[in-house]
Amino acid sequence: MPTTIAYATHTAHLDSMTGSGLLVMPRVDQDVSDPLGGVATLHEVSWGQVIRDLDARGWEPFADDYGLPTTEGTTSDGRQVLALYGRDPIMSEPSLGELLEARRELHALAGVVAGQARQA
Repeated sequence: MPTTIAYATHTAHLDSMTGSGLLVMPRVDQDVSDPLGGVATLHEVSWGQVIRDLDARGWEPFADDYGLPTTEGTTSDGRQVLALYGRDPIMSEPSLGELLEARRELHALAGVVAGQARQA
C-alpha cells in the first residue's frame, strides 16, 4: 500500500515495496513571489524543502539525460507529475506485474489523467 506525504505545495505518493513513486507539483498559476523582494518564489523554496526531505527518506526524482526530472503525466487540473524512485525498495527485484500494479495505484492516487509512456 503506497504512502502519501502532503507537503505545503507538493504531494508525494510512494510505494516502498517496489521503489516506485510520484510527486505531484503545485499549479504554476498559484506560485507567489517573495514579498520582501527575494529572487525565489514560494514553489522554488518548497521544491528545495521537498527534495531534501525525500532524499532523507531515500527517494529522488528520475532524471533524463540532461539531469532534469522525468514527467510522468499531468492531473486533471494541469499539475505536472514527476516520477520518483526509492533507493532501497523492500523488494530487490519486483516483477513487471508488481511494478505495473504499483504504477496503476500511484497514478490513481495522484490523479494522473495524461502521461508519457515510460518503461517500468
